[in-house]
Amino acid sequence: MTEAQASQGKVVPAAMPTASSTEDPEPSALLYDIKIMPKSGAKKAGRSAETQARASVSIHDVASAANVSIATVSRVINNLGVVSPKTAARVQEVIKRIGYVPNPFAQGLMTRASRVLGIALPDLHGEFYSELLRGADAEARALGYHLLVSSEHASRKAAASADGSSPTPNGTNGESPEKTEAAAGPGLAFGLIDGVAVMITDANNALSKEARESSLPTVVLDTDLHQKGVDSVVVDNGRGTREAVEHLLKTVRPERMYFVGGPKENFDSQHRAKVFLECLSATGAKLDESQASFGTYDADWGRRWATRMIAAGSLTGAGVLAGNDEIAIGVLQAAEDANLKVPDELKLVGFDDTRMATLIRPRLSTVRVPMTEVGAAAIRLLVRRIEDPDAEPMCVHMPTTLVVRDSSR
Repeated sequence: MTEAQASQGKVVPAAMPTASSTEDPEPSALLYDIKIMPKSGAKKAGRSAETQARASVSIHDVASAANVSIATVSRVINNLGVVSPKTAARVQEVIKRIGYVPNPFAQGLMTRASRVLGIALPDLHGEFYSELLRGADAEARALGYHLLVSSEHASRKAAASADGSSPTPNGTNGESPEKTEAAAGPGLAFGLIDGVAVMITDANNALSKEARESSLPTVVLDTDLHQKGVDSVVVDNGRGTREAVEHLLKTVRPERMYFVGGPKENFDSQHRAKVFLECLSATGAKLDESQASFGTYDADWGRRWATRMIAAGSLTGAGVLAGNDEIAIGVLQAAEDANLKVPDELKLVGFDDTRMATLIRPRLSTVRVPMTEVGAAAIRLLVRRIEDPDAEPMCVHMPTTLVVRDSSR
């Protein structure tokens, strides 16, 4: 999905698959159907007469057809419980018959609740985020809410365009993360939402302070702030990382093992690298600082790292744990370029278990992160906070599991 599509498109979630930790999941169909909606003021071509008629039906029409006041219709729509069952049933029958669709924001004026939740992510690109959003959207709908999505990446790009600067590769225009994030903000319409879920990926993220101080019901993803009063959802990186290292150690010597991760300041990168090195240290082997490297969460970084290591003669007979599947794919590309056989001469394990892991050859061993369930858990926790503001803050830990495929057998 291009950025132009993301800015104009409507995301329609596909059906959620059931996950299995013991078998490879079937490659899922396209995760989202993107429907490009016309810009504001553009001609809306192709609208049927039925659609136009439905759009023109107002609350006044409902009141007239049901022979009640507008206030009565509003009370029925908002389920305030002060209208007799007989009258309420008549109003509901009219609503259904003439096709009236209430405006959720107008409802919010009466109920002081918009039934809209916000979610702010670092980016919307890639299967990692699309899976999380799919789970969040499905859970929000199941609980009777709409979901409003924003990304830090889009906010930074807009801020850069406004001041005429060009974003640097890490999206910060050369400024400190705190300054850029404070200026850009999560991009959500806070006056229209009942609560917000925010992903905070590193200690420099200015949203961490905002989340702790916000009067709006808030859930944080990727860092545990529940002891500071904010509900949190975190991925248990430790379990999956340990499983991956123990699996590789069955055929690779500790001193020939490498971790190649994302940004060094990223919480997930830090935790995975820490557990990786702890597992190797437990073997009694003498470790080298080159056994843990940090870069970016993309294939280009994985390829550049692996190309350099292959040139130094360091990857023949080695085992590599990548910080995500994209990095692992980059490593695999470099190995193919150098005619280094995977898994015969190089064992490789990724992280996340995205759809690409089963589409490449050899199929990629990887640590499965239940991103769909992470999104759903964040929404459940957020609705719990909205409905019970005085509930004890809590942290939900989501498990990770190693899936062994061809790249490390």
